[in-house]
Amino acid sequence: MICSFRLRASVFLAAIVSLFFSQPACSDDFAAYIDEWEERSDGPVLFSVLGIPYEMLPDGIDNLDLLILGDHLIDGSELAVIGYGRDTLCFGTVSFDMFLNPAKAFASFRSEDSLIILSSEYPCRTTTCNMSYAWDRDEQILIPVESWISDWSADLLASADSLLEIGEIRQAADSIRIMFYGWSYYDASELSCRFLRAAHSASMDAPKEEALGYYDDAVYAFDIIQYDDTWFISFDSQEAFLRSDYAEYIEADELAGILRDYAGIFRYNGFAVEAVFDNTANILEGKE
Repeated sequence: MICSFRLRASVFLAAIVSLFFSQPACSDDFAAYIDEWEERSDGPVLFSVLGIPYEMLPDGIDNLDLLILGDHLIDGSELAVIGYGRDTLCFGTVSFDMFLNPAKAFASFRSEDSLIILSSEYPCRTTTCNMSYAWDRDEQILIPVESWISDWSADLLASADSLLEIGEIRQAADSIRIMFYGWSYYDASELSCRFLRAAHSASMDAPKEEALGYYDDAVYAFDIIQYDDTWFISFDSQEAFLRSDYAEYIEADELAGILRDYAGIFRYNGFAVEAVFDNTANILEGKE
């Protein structure tokens, strides 16, 4: 009798344990996340994973959403993984361990390695925090794989620097032209001085009949950088130059020397405008 009772108790306990470990992903532990997902499904705290193949997901689930849990996002956040379609299930939570900006965040499936990528940009920059996740179909969970930071605009500015070093002035300007939030990455006066020096150096190394091409490229760059392509010949006194932002990045004598070199190049090529360059050089040298 005692043995029979123990047997029945063991079977009952085994059934309870089996039931506990076979609870679906939408168990009571995660039901609140589904309720929150339903309430906030049209807000900026939710990212749909774009492009994930249906065949990777459980039956009855067409797509995944990542729901932000919590308000302190500087160091990242926990995300609830919500699957929806014919059914709605929560597949637990996953961490995003970097700065999370809901206004500039997106999630997508990367087909080349079957990873889900969540990316978050900083405000007013293209600095982007990225994390990749693998979907485990058997366990029905997202597994963090890798994190990294990328910055498209910073890469373009670095490319422009490299191009300036080899005298590719217009190509460098084109790199600046396609930057986003350029004002967050460079000082317009400093960058204009840098382009002027590079163009002048390239002009001095080129045949005089080709030197003006580098001047034209510099003017093209100034218009892109600060919408002012005549800044270097626009000073009406030495004091005006010294009060300008440019004086922090180029000496008056250096700028005057560049202008006299360009005056000679214009004169050689038969353009009368060399007087403008000589006159500004005189102003910069205090000979006005």
